Amino acid sequence: MRARFVAVLAVSIALVALFVSIVRIPVPATGGFWHLGVVAETFVAIAFGPILGALAAGLGAALADILGGFASFAPLTLVAHGSTGLIVGWLGWRKGWAGMLLGWVIGGLAQAGLYLVGEAVFYGFGLAGALAELPGNLVQVGLGGIGLLLFRQIQRVYPAINQLSSEPQYEEV
Repeated sequence: MRARFVAVLAVSIALVALFVSIVRIPVPATGGFWHLGVVAETFVAIAFGPILGALAAGLGAALADILGGFASFAPLTLVAHGSTGLIVGWLGWRKGWAGMLLGWVIGGLAQAGLYLVGEAVFYGFGLAGALAELPGNLVQVGLGGIGLLLFRQIQRVYPAINQLSSEPQYEEV
């Protein structure tokens, strides 16, 4: 792995974990919580692409679950949030507003859908328990739109962000 990729990935994992941890709204039906992690996940995937987006979103959110006392949710979190980072990055990275919006919507729906299925089937909450969490999950992934706006603002003041996900270019003088 390239050093730049590893450095950006490490910072991105920490950023996602921080956004998952700073605001937690409990969900009594499942024992889980809603958070702002999708803001950071969307930003990272749009800024750095699908591979880094998937790794940072999945690992950062799962790490926050483990460190926050929700380790039983970490496997589902890894897959659900990782898929969001992958889809948002795949559809939105370097694609303009239309691609970014499409990635954000489809990535968010994938995350909400994976949580719905995972909680209903694998975690034993049943359909009723999983459906109780769905509205909040949809609001949560809806907040990912802030990540799009954040990226555009940072890109405006720091255009070099676009080069952080590329191979360094050297010129002979």
